[in-house]
Amino acid sequence: MTRNTRTRILVSSLVLFNENGEPNTTTNEIADEVDISPGNLYYHFNKKSDLIDALLLEFQADAKRVLHPPESRQASLDDFWVFLHLLLELTAAYRFLLRDMESLIAEYPKVGNALKHFARGLAASFELYLHALAAGSQVKLDGHDIRVVCRNLAVIALFSEKFDVLVDSPRTADDSAIHVAAAVLNMLKPFVAEDAAGHLAELATYYKT
Repeated sequence: MTRNTRTRILVSSLVLFNENGEPNTTTNEIADEVDISPGNLYYHFNKKSDLIDALLLEFQADAKRVLHPPESRQASLDDFWVFLHLLLELTAAYRFLLRDMESLIAEYPKVGNALKHFARGLAASFELYLHALAAGSQVKLDGHDIRVVCRNLAVIALFSEKFDVLVDSPRTADDSAIHVAAAVLNMLKPFVAEDAAGHLAELATYYKT
């Protein structure tokens, strides 16, 4: 029962952080969401930073399962598409980390370290996939171009939602993920091999905005 309450607290915290932002969510609101007393919440998590630390551990474990190299030296566009889908599920599940990045890093230094490692791992994963796509004759890119494109892909995946909020109205998590996926696939369009262009266009139809 104790473990179940702890899990419910973490799940409710994540939902509220994603919906309202971490700075706008109090521990009392989390306790209300779980339907427990504030004292019961403090028994499991003495302060808000303990909640953040626990969610960071969950994020890092989930990220490790997503940011892995392709299974073979040569990859298809479908392989990349699956990776992209899993990545967007991950960033949507922990949306608050990217949306509230600046305030979180200022308040909780561990968030900055975790996101720094995640950004590096993301760029490295994109690079491994593009090398595998090039080896499979799916894209035409050399080593230098791959590094540049991968940096741009990582920037899109990490900061696209913040840009959209700045210049447009906020999007739902699903709409934001669709927008990011469309932008990532469009970034590959100039480099895709001629005989793979049709399949890339087909994959892009899943992300019409």
